[in-house]
Amino acid sequence: MKRLADELGLKQLKQPSSFSYLITDDGSQTLFSTLSRYIPSVFHVIWRYGLDAFRFKFWLEKKLSNFLRIYDYQDNGRTFETVEEFLQMLDQDFYAATRYSFRKYLFEKGFHKRFIDEIAQMATLVNYDQSVDAINAFPGLVSLMASGSTLWHVEGGNHLVPKKMLENLLKQSDVQFVKGYVKSVAEVHRIDADDQGGNVRLSYQPSTSDLVHSVDYDHIVIAFPLHRDNIVDFALQAIDSFNQYDYRMQSTHANFLHGKLDCQKYNLTDDECQRLNAIFYTKSSLPYRCVAQQQPVNQNEEQNKKPDKSVYKIFSPEELNLLHYEQIFDKENFKLIQDIPWLAYPKYEHPQKLPPIQINNNIFYLNAMEWSSSCMEIEVISARNIAMLVTKKLGVKLKHSDKHAEF
Repeated sequence: MKRLADELGLKQLKQPSSFSYLITDDGSQTLFSTLSRYIPSVFHVIWRYGLDAFRFKFWLEKKLSNFLRIYDYQDNGRTFETVEEFLQMLDQDFYAATRYSFRKYLFEKGFHKRFIDEIAQMATLVNYDQSVDAINAFPGLVSLMASGSTLWHVEGGNHLVPKKMLENLLKQSDVQFVKGYVKSVAEVHRIDADDQGGNVRLSYQPSTSDLVHSVDYDHIVIAFPLHRDNIVDFALQAIDSFNQYDYRMQSTHANFLHGKLDCQKYNLTDDECQRLNAIFYTKSSLPYRCVAQQQPVNQNEEQNKKPDKSVYKIFSPEELNLLHYEQIFDKENFKLIQDIPWLAYPKYEHPQKLPPIQINNNIFYLNAMEWSSSCMEIEVISARNIAMLVTKKLGVKLKHSDKHAEF
Protein backbone atom coordinates (compact mmCIF):
# COMPACT_ATOMS: atom_id res chain seq x y z
CA MET A 1 0.00 0.00 0.00
CA LYS A 2 2.88 2.37 0.75
CA ARG A 3 4.44 1.67 -2.64
CA LEU A 4 1.13 2.32 -4.42
CA ALA A 5 0.56 5.54 -2.47
CA ASP A 6 4.08 6.71 -3.41
CA GLU A 7 3.65 5.83 -7.10
CA LEU A 8 0.30 7.65 -7.20
CA GLY A 9 1.73 10.75 -5.53
CA LEU A 10 -0.53 10.47 -2.48
CA LYS A 11 0.56 11.94 0.84
CA GLN A 12 0.76 9.65 3.86
CA LEU A 13 -0.23 10.88 7.32
CA LYS A 14 0.82 9.04 10.47
CA GLN A 15 -1.34 8.47 13.50
CA PRO A 16 -0.64 11.12 16.17
CA SER A 17 2.24 10.01 18.39
CA SER A 18 0.48 11.13 21.58
CA PHE A 19 -2.26 8.47 21.44
CA SER A 20 -3.49 7.81 24.99
CA TYR A 21 -5.81 4.95 25.86
CA LEU A 22 -7.01 2.69 28.62
CA ILE A 23 -7.97 -0.98 28.66
CA THR A 24 -10.91 -2.07 30.80
CA ASP A 25 -12.88 -5.28 31.26
CA ASP A 26 -16.49 -4.05 31.25
CA GLY A 27 -15.84 -0.48 32.37
CA SER A 28 -15.89 -1.30 36.08
CA GLN A 29 -12.10 -1.39 36.49
CA THR A 30 -9.15 -0.07 34.53
CA LEU A 31 -6.71 -2.85 33.66
CA PHE A 32 -4.05 -0.79 31.89
CA SER A 33 -3.60 2.89 30.98
CA THR A 34 -1.08 5.10 29.17
CA LEU A 35 -2.43 8.31 30.72
CA SER A 36 0.14 8.79 33.50
CA ARG A 37 2.38 11.86 33.04
CA TYR A 38 4.82 10.69 35.74
CA ILE A 39 5.38 6.96 35.25
CA PRO A 40 6.52 5.83 31.77
CA SER A 41 4.24 3.27 30.12
CA VAL A 42 7.08 0.72 30.01
CA PHE A 43 6.97 0.43 33.83
CA HIS A 44 3.20 -0.05 33.74
CA VAL A 45 3.70 -2.83 31.17
CA ILE A 46 6.29 -4.63 33.35
CA TRP A 47 4.12 -4.25 36.46
CA ARG A 48 1.01 -5.60 34.75
CA TYR A 49 2.33 -8.20 32.29
CA GLY A 50 5.85 -9.04 33.45
CA LEU A 51 8.19 -10.01 30.63
CA ASP A 52 5.39 -11.35 28.40
CA ALA A 53 5.01 -8.07 26.53
CA PHE A 54 8.73 -7.74 25.76
CA ARG A 55 9.16 -11.40 24.84
CA PHE A 56 6.13 -11.06 22.59
CA LYS A 57 7.54 -7.90 20.97
CA PHE A 58 10.79 -9.62 19.91
CA TRP A 59 8.99 -12.79 18.86
CA LEU A 60 6.44 -10.80 16.82
CA GLU A 61 9.21 -8.81 15.13
CA LYS A 62 10.74 -12.08 13.94
CA LYS A 63 7.35 -13.20 12.58
CA LEU A 64 6.89 -9.85 10.86
CA SER A 65 10.36 -10.15 9.33
CA ASN A 66 9.33 -13.52 7.87
CA PHE A 67 6.12 -12.01 6.51
CA LEU A 68 8.11 -9.26 4.77
CA ARG A 69 9.71 -11.90 2.52
CA ILE A 70 6.60 -11.71 0.32
CA TYR A 71 7.76 -8.41 -1.19
CA ASP A 72 11.10 -9.80 -2.42
CA TYR A 73 9.33 -12.93 -3.63
CA GLN A 74 6.80 -10.96 -5.67
CA ASP A 75 9.46 -8.56 -6.98
CA ASN A 76 11.21 -11.64 -8.35
CA GLY A 77 8.11 -13.10 -9.97
CA ARG A 78 7.26 -15.81 -7.45
CA THR A 79 3.56 -16.67 -7.26
CA PHE A 80 1.43 -18.93 -5.08
CA GLU A 81 -1.67 -20.89 -6.11
CA THR A 82 -3.29 -21.48 -2.70
CA VAL A 83 -3.63 -19.60 0.58
CA GLU A 84 -1.90 -22.52 2.30
CA GLU A 85 1.11 -22.15 -0.03
CA PHE A 86 1.29 -18.42 0.72
CA LEU A 87 1.40 -19.02 4.48
CA GLN A 88 3.86 -21.92 4.33
CA MET A 89 6.35 -20.21 2.03
CA LEU A 90 6.71 -17.33 4.51
CA ASP A 91 6.74 -19.29 7.77
CA GLN A 92 5.61 -22.87 8.45
CA ASP A 93 4.18 -21.61 11.73
CA PHE A 94 1.80 -19.25 9.90
CA TYR A 95 -0.18 -22.14 8.43
CA ALA A 96 -0.05 -24.08 11.71
CA ALA A 97 -1.49 -20.99 13.41
CA THR A 98 -4.73 -21.34 11.39
CA ARG A 99 -5.41 -24.72 13.02
CA TYR A 100 -5.77 -23.52 16.63
CA SER A 101 -7.54 -20.85 18.63
CA PHE A 102 -5.44 -17.78 19.35
CA ARG A 103 -5.69 -18.52 23.09
CA LYS A 104 -4.35 -22.08 22.72
CA TYR A 105 -1.62 -20.93 20.34
CA LEU A 106 -0.31 -18.21 22.71
CA PHE A 107 -0.60 -20.48 25.76
CA GLU A 108 1.50 -23.16 24.05
CA LYS A 109 4.08 -20.47 23.19
CA GLY A 110 4.42 -19.78 26.92
CA PHE A 111 2.38 -16.58 27.34
CA HIS A 112 0.40 -16.11 30.53
CA LYS A 113 -3.33 -15.86 31.04
CA ARG A 114 -3.39 -12.15 31.93
CA PHE A 115 -1.51 -11.17 28.76
CA ILE A 116 -3.84 -13.33 26.63
CA ASP A 117 -7.03 -12.15 28.37
CA GLU A 118 -6.16 -8.46 28.10
CA ILE A 119 -3.63 -7.59 25.36
CA ALA A 120 -4.42 -10.35 22.85
CA GLN A 121 -8.16 -10.17 23.54
CA MET A 122 -8.18 -6.39 23.08
CA ALA A 123 -6.41 -6.71 19.72
CA THR A 124 -8.72 -9.37 18.25
CA LEU A 125 -11.93 -7.72 19.49
CA VAL A 126 -10.93 -4.31 18.10
CA ASN A 127 -9.56 -5.55 14.77
CA TYR A 128 -11.88 -8.47 13.97
CA ASP A 129 -14.75 -8.25 16.49
CA GLN A 130 -13.94 -11.82 17.57
CA SER A 131 -12.46 -13.20 20.79
CA VAL A 132 -9.19 -15.10 21.33
CA ASP A 133 -11.28 -18.24 21.85
CA ALA A 134 -13.22 -17.90 18.59
CA ILE A 135 -10.56 -16.64 16.20
CA ASN A 136 -7.66 -18.73 14.89
CA ALA A 137 -4.12 -17.64 15.63
CA PHE A 138 -2.99 -16.18 12.27
CA PRO A 139 -5.49 -13.28 12.13
CA GLY A 140 -4.77 -12.96 15.85
CA LEU A 141 -1.09 -12.40 15.05
CA VAL A 142 -2.00 -9.87 12.34
CA SER A 143 -4.22 -7.96 14.78
CA LEU A 144 -1.33 -7.70 17.26
CA MET A 145 1.04 -6.62 14.47
CA ALA A 146 -1.39 -3.78 13.74
CA SER A 147 -1.70 -2.86 17.41
CA GLY A 148 2.07 -2.62 17.81
CA SER A 149 2.84 -0.73 14.61
CA THR A 150 2.94 2.89 13.51
CA LEU A 151 -0.30 3.30 11.60
CA TRP A 152 -0.80 5.68 8.71
CA HIS A 153 -3.51 6.69 6.27
CA VAL A 154 -3.70 8.47 2.95
CA GLU A 155 -4.46 12.18 3.14
CA GLY A 156 -8.02 12.53 1.89
CA GLY A 157 -8.87 8.87 2.61
CA ASN A 158 -7.49 5.43 1.75
CA HIS A 159 -10.11 5.04 -0.99
CA LEU A 160 -7.97 7.38 -3.12
CA VAL A 161 -5.54 4.51 -3.82
CA PRO A 162 -7.97 2.37 -5.90
CA LYS A 163 -9.65 5.52 -7.25
CA LYS A 164 -6.36 6.90 -8.62
CA MET A 165 -5.32 3.47 -9.91
CA LEU A 166 -8.55 3.20 -11.90
CA GLU A 167 -8.17 6.74 -13.25
CA ASN A 168 -4.62 5.95 -14.41
CA LEU A 169 -5.72 2.66 -15.95
CA LEU A 170 -8.47 4.35 -17.94
CA LYS A 171 -5.98 6.93 -19.23
CA GLN A 172 -3.22 4.48 -20.14
CA SER A 173 -5.10 1.42 -21.41
CA ASP A 174 -7.86 0.50 -23.81
CA VAL A 175 -10.15 -0.89 -21.11
CA GLN A 176 -13.90 -0.83 -20.65
CA PHE A 177 -15.21 0.24 -17.26
CA VAL A 178 -18.87 -0.64 -16.60
CA LYS A 179 -20.83 0.57 -13.59
CA GLY A 180 -23.33 -2.12 -12.71
CA TYR A 181 -24.11 -5.28 -10.78
CA VAL A 182 -22.53 -8.65 -11.49
CA LYS A 183 -25.21 -11.34 -11.34
CA SER A 184 -23.32 -14.53 -12.09
CA VAL A 185 -20.12 -16.13 -13.34
CA ALA A 186 -20.21 -19.49 -15.11
CA GLU A 187 -17.86 -21.83 -16.95
CA VAL A 188 -18.39 -22.13 -20.71
CA HIS A 189 -17.87 -25.58 -22.21
CA ARG A 190 -17.35 -25.23 -25.96
CA ILE A 191 -18.19 -28.24 -28.16
CA ASP A 192 -16.55 -26.94 -31.35
CA ALA A 193 -12.74 -27.05 -31.07
CA ASP A 194 -12.50 -24.14 -33.51
CA ASP A 195 -14.70 -21.93 -31.35
CA GLN A 196 -12.42 -19.11 -30.16
CA GLY A 197 -14.84 -17.65 -27.62
CA GLY A 198 -13.94 -17.13 -23.97
CA ASN A 199 -14.07 -19.83 -21.32
CA VAL A 200 -15.96 -17.86 -18.66
CA ARG A 201 -19.31 -16.09 -18.95
CA LEU A 202 -20.03 -13.01 -16.87
CA SER A 203 -23.63 -11.79 -16.57
CA TYR A 204 -24.19 -8.27 -15.33
CA GLN A 205 -26.81 -5.55 -15.15
CA PRO A 206 -25.58 -2.02 -15.95
CA SER A 207 -26.69 0.58 -13.42
CA THR A 208 -28.47 2.47 -16.24
CA SER A 209 -30.47 -0.53 -17.49
CA ASP A 210 -32.92 -3.21 -16.39
CA LEU A 211 -31.48 -5.70 -18.89
CA VAL A 212 -28.93 -8.36 -17.98
CA HIS A 213 -25.96 -8.60 -20.35
CA SER A 214 -23.69 -11.65 -20.81
CA VAL A 215 -20.10 -11.49 -22.05
CA ASP A 216 -17.52 -14.28 -22.46
CA TYR A 217 -13.95 -13.77 -21.26
CA ASP A 218 -10.69 -15.73 -21.16
CA HIS A 219 -10.21 -15.02 -17.44
CA ILE A 220 -12.27 -13.46 -14.67
CA VAL A 221 -11.09 -12.19 -11.29
CA ILE A 222 -13.74 -12.09 -8.55
CA ALA A 223 -12.73 -9.25 -6.22
CA PHE A 224 -15.34 -9.33 -3.48
CA PRO A 225 -15.95 -11.85 -0.67
CA LEU A 226 -18.15 -14.85 -1.47
CA HIS A 227 -20.14 -16.10 1.51
CA ARG A 228 -23.51 -17.52 2.49
CA ASP A 229 -25.09 -14.09 3.05
CA ASN A 230 -24.66 -12.97 -0.58
CA ILE A 231 -25.62 -16.21 -2.34
CA VAL A 232 -28.94 -14.66 -3.42
CA ASP A 233 -27.14 -11.63 -4.91
CA PHE A 234 -24.47 -13.48 -6.87
CA ALA A 235 -24.27 -16.97 -8.39
CA LEU A 236 -21.09 -18.90 -9.08
CA GLN A 237 -22.60 -21.40 -11.49
CA ALA A 238 -21.54 -24.98 -12.19
CA ILE A 239 -18.44 -24.78 -9.97
CA ASP A 240 -18.15 -27.98 -7.91
CA SER A 241 -14.80 -27.14 -6.28
CA PHE A 242 -16.10 -24.21 -4.24
CA ASN A 243 -19.09 -24.05 -1.89
CA GLN A 244 -19.96 -20.46 -1.06
CA TYR A 245 -22.18 -21.59 1.82
CA ASP A 246 -19.12 -22.78 3.80
CA TYR A 247 -17.98 -19.20 4.47
CA ARG A 248 -19.50 -16.52 6.69
CA MET A 249 -18.77 -12.85 7.39
CA GLN A 250 -18.69 -11.07 10.75
CA SER A 251 -21.38 -8.40 11.07
CA THR A 252 -20.07 -5.23 12.72
CA HIS A 253 -21.57 -1.79 13.41
CA ALA A 254 -19.51 1.39 13.15
CA ASN A 255 -21.27 4.03 15.29
CA PHE A 256 -20.20 7.66 14.83
CA LEU A 257 -21.13 10.15 17.56
CA HIS A 258 -20.46 13.70 18.68
CA GLY A 259 -19.96 13.68 22.39
CA LYS A 260 -18.01 13.86 25.60
CA LEU A 261 -16.84 10.70 27.35
CA ASP A 262 -18.13 9.97 30.86
CA CYS A 263 -14.68 10.11 32.47
CA GLN A 264 -16.02 9.97 36.02
CA LYS A 265 -16.87 6.33 35.44
CA TYR A 266 -13.14 5.62 35.09
CA ASN A 267 -12.08 7.96 37.94
CA LEU A 268 -10.14 10.18 35.53
CA THR A 269 -9.08 13.75 36.24
CA ASP A 270 -10.10 16.54 33.84
CA ASP A 271 -6.55 16.57 32.46
CA GLU A 272 -6.59 12.80 31.83
CA CYS A 273 -10.01 13.05 30.23
CA GLN A 274 -8.77 15.72 27.84
CA ARG A 275 -5.88 13.49 26.74
CA LEU A 276 -7.86 10.23 26.47
CA ASN A 277 -8.19 9.12 22.83
CA ALA A 278 -9.60 5.60 23.17
CA ILE A 279 -11.09 2.99 25.50
CA PHE A 280 -10.73 -0.72 24.75
CA TYR A 281 -12.96 -3.36 26.35
CA THR A 282 -11.85 -6.96 26.89
CA LYS A 283 -15.15 -8.58 27.93
CA SER A 284 -16.47 -10.25 24.76
CA SER A 285 -20.07 -10.42 26.04
CA LEU A 286 -20.32 -6.61 26.06
CA PRO A 287 -22.36 -5.03 23.25
CA TYR A 288 -19.40 -2.81 22.23
CA ARG A 289 -15.68 -3.35 21.60
CA CYS A 290 -14.03 0.05 21.76
CA VAL A 291 -14.59 3.78 21.51
CA ALA A 292 -11.96 5.91 19.79
CA GLN A 293 -11.64 9.57 18.91
CA GLN A 294 -11.60 10.22 15.16
CA GLN A 295 -9.33 12.58 13.25
CA PRO A 296 -10.14 14.18 9.86
CA VAL A 297 -8.59 12.44 6.85
CA ASN A 298 -7.37 15.88 5.72
CA GLN A 299 -5.57 16.48 8.96
CA ASN A 300 -3.65 19.66 9.71
CA GLU A 301 -2.44 21.40 12.85
CA GLU A 302 -5.59 23.45 13.27
CA GLN A 303 -7.87 20.43 12.94
CA ASN A 304 -5.64 18.48 15.32
CA LYS A 305 -6.65 20.71 18.22
CA LYS A 306 -9.20 18.86 20.30
CA PRO A 307 -12.63 20.54 20.13
CA ASP A 308 -15.09 20.70 23.02
CA LYS A 309 -17.18 18.04 21.33
CA SER A 310 -15.19 15.32 19.62
CA VAL A 311 -16.24 12.76 17.04
CA TYR A 312 -15.95 9.19 18.28
CA LYS A 313 -16.36 5.82 16.64
CA ILE A 314 -17.72 2.81 18.52
CA PHE A 315 -17.32 -0.68 17.11
CA SER A 316 -20.10 -3.04 18.16
CA PRO A 317 -21.22 -6.52 17.05
CA GLU A 318 -24.88 -5.44 17.11
CA GLU A 319 -27.01 -2.31 16.90
CA LEU A 320 -26.66 -0.16 20.03
CA ASN A 321 -29.45 1.66 21.84
CA LEU A 322 -29.60 4.81 23.96
CA LEU A 323 -28.72 2.97 27.19
CA HIS A 324 -25.56 1.59 25.61
CA TYR A 325 -24.42 5.04 24.52
CA GLU A 326 -25.14 6.41 28.00
CA GLN A 327 -22.76 3.81 29.48
CA ILE A 328 -19.93 5.46 27.54
CA PHE A 329 -20.82 9.16 27.15
CA ASP A 330 -21.93 11.99 29.37
CA LYS A 331 -25.71 11.55 29.26
CA GLU A 332 -26.31 15.21 28.48
CA ASN A 333 -23.55 15.55 25.95
CA PHE A 334 -23.70 13.20 22.95
CA LYS A 335 -25.48 12.85 19.63
CA LEU A 336 -25.52 9.92 17.20
CA ILE A 337 -24.33 10.95 13.71
CA GLN A 338 -24.59 7.62 11.92
CA ASP A 339 -24.68 3.88 12.56
CA ILE A 340 -23.17 1.89 9.69
CA PRO A 341 -23.75 -1.89 9.76
CA TRP A 342 -21.45 -3.87 7.48
CA LEU A 343 -20.06 -7.33 6.87
CA ALA A 344 -16.58 -6.25 7.81
CA TYR A 345 -14.37 -9.35 7.71
CA PRO A 346 -14.64 -13.14 7.66
CA LYS A 347 -15.99 -15.00 10.67
CA TYR A 348 -12.88 -16.96 11.56
CA GLU A 349 -12.75 -20.47 12.99
CA HIS A 350 -10.22 -23.12 13.93
CA PRO A 351 -9.14 -25.08 12.08
CA GLN A 352 -9.72 -22.50 9.35
CA LYS A 353 -11.26 -23.58 6.06
CA LEU A 354 -9.38 -21.71 3.32
CA PRO A 355 -11.05 -21.03 -0.06
CA PRO A 356 -9.22 -21.52 -3.37
CA ILE A 357 -7.40 -18.65 -5.07
CA GLN A 358 -7.94 -20.33 -8.43
CA ILE A 359 -11.51 -21.62 -8.52
CA ASN A 360 -10.84 -23.21 -11.90
CA ASN A 361 -8.40 -22.66 -14.78
CA ASN A 362 -10.02 -19.37 -15.73
CA ILE A 363 -11.67 -17.97 -12.58
CA PHE A 364 -9.54 -16.35 -9.87
CA TYR A 365 -10.76 -15.32 -6.42
CA LEU A 366 -8.89 -12.35 -4.96
CA ASN A 367 -10.68 -12.32 -1.59
CA ALA A 368 -9.75 -15.92 -0.82
CA MET A 369 -6.77 -14.44 1.01
CA GLU A 370 -9.11 -12.64 3.42
CA TRP A 371 -9.74 -15.99 5.08
CA SER A 372 -6.10 -16.00 6.21
CA SER A 373 -6.46 -12.49 7.61
CA SER A 374 -8.40 -9.44 6.49
CA CYS A 375 -6.59 -6.15 5.87
CA MET A 376 -5.77 -3.87 2.94
CA GLU A 377 -2.19 -5.12 2.69
CA ILE A 378 -3.25 -8.77 2.33
CA GLU A 379 -5.73 -7.80 -0.41
CA VAL A 380 -3.06 -5.92 -2.37
CA ILE A 381 -0.64 -8.86 -2.08
CA SER A 382 -3.43 -11.14 -3.35
CA ALA A 383 -4.23 -8.80 -6.25
CA ARG A 384 -0.59 -8.65 -7.32
CA ASN A 385 -0.28 -12.44 -7.10
CA ILE A 386 -3.33 -13.00 -9.33
CA ALA A 387 -2.11 -10.40 -11.82
CA MET A 388 1.15 -12.37 -12.08
CA LEU A 389 -0.66 -15.74 -12.34
CA VAL A 390 -2.77 -14.45 -15.25
CA THR A 391 0.30 -12.87 -16.87
CA LYS A 392 2.09 -16.23 -16.77
CA LYS A 393 -0.97 -17.96 -18.27
CA LEU A 394 -0.92 -15.49 -21.14
CA GLY A 395 2.73 -16.33 -21.78
CA VAL A 396 4.00 -12.84 -20.99
CA LYS A 397 7.38 -12.67 -19.25
CA LEU A 398 7.32 -11.01 -15.86
CA LYS A 399 9.68 -8.18 -15.03
CA HIS A 400 12.02 -9.16 -12.20
CA SER A 401 13.57 -6.92 -9.58
CA ASP A 402 17.35 -6.78 -9.23
CA LYS A 403 16.87 -7.57 -5.55
CA HIS A 404 18.14 -10.94 -4.33
CA ALA A 405 15.54 -13.30 -2.88
CA GLU A 406 16.15 -16.83 -1.72
CA PHE A 407 13.40 -19.25 -2.70
